[in-house]
Amino acid sequence: MTFIASIIAKEGIAIVADSFGTTMEHSIKENKFLDHIKENGNKENIAVADLVGLFEERPSHTRNYIDKLFKFDKYSAVTFTGAVYINGKEIKEIIKIIATELQEDTAAYNAKDISDILKEFCEKLKLEIIQHCQTNDFPQTDFIFSHFNTGKNKSQIFLIKIKGIEMDYFDPDDPNLIEVNDQSHLGIVTDGQNNFVERLIFGSLVSTVDTVKSVLIKDVVEILGLKDEQIEKLSNHINSFECLMQTVLDDMLSINFRQLSLQEALDLAALLIKIVVDIQIYTEKIPTVGGLIRLAVIHEERGFEWISGNNLIPSNII
Repeated sequence: MTFIASIIAKEGIAIVADSFGTTMEHSIKENKFLDHIKENGNKENIAVADLVGLFEERPSHTRNYIDKLFKFDKYSAVTFTGAVYINGKEIKEIIKIIATELQEDTAAYNAKDISDILKEFCEKLKLEIIQHCQTNDFPQTDFIFSHFNTGKNKSQIFLIKIKGIEMDYFDPDDPNLIEVNDQSHLGIVTDGQNNFVERLIFGSLVSTVDTVKSVLIKDVVEILGLKDEQIEKLSNHINSFECLMQTVLDDMLSINFRQLSLQEALDLAALLIKIVVDIQIYTEKIPTVGGLIRLAVIHEERGFEWISGNNLIPSNII
């Protein structure tokens, strides 16, 4: 896992990413295995299918210094979470190749609308994914594309989501393979191991309201013994946009962020990743966010600038 964030400020965008890469492996927890034996009462013969079902994918170890924050062009930056390699290449190399192929330093490129740039970016990513999935599965991978639009004089943040793929069922023509959503209205966009931070910023209901509605419908139907027409009427009402909307908005807007200066946005980005890194100490899972922290900004006039984490530092070994 990882943690990435982009925060819109008055003069541009602040961006942060950690550099831990986590290897996932399938394993069985000892207590789960022992509970299974007790429940089945047969220590001599365990069905293979039952045994396979006990395996769970979980983080096994991490390594540092994986680049997850890149300059794409003078006024754009890319961060990612998920896969580190696509089609045998590190994502940072793919990003560089795409930027070069799009000729990001030319007048023709600068004249393009950001929607056209994102379309070409995703098309080239898709070619790599198609090649990758000929021989390998692909984990869900997200990109945050941060951009200062000089033509419109505004900061924009786009979330690009690539769905997880099992190679045996891969459909290269799947229209939902890569989805792009403009998240600029949120002001703060996070991804990766961001559940705690998302709840802190946006409340807990925004991501769970659909589950709450489903449980509510199920319980009301069972308790009142509703029939088909009544169930449909209840479902339509609860699943409507208006139902629980105010409750969700009140929860979501419990913290009202004012318009930030670029320095304040940078400080907030650093604070958010520190919260995620520090909170891991008190959880059962191995740390999956941390290592070298990279910070950058996209300034409305000067464009992309590194703040920290991009230069080599003296070794502390000697």
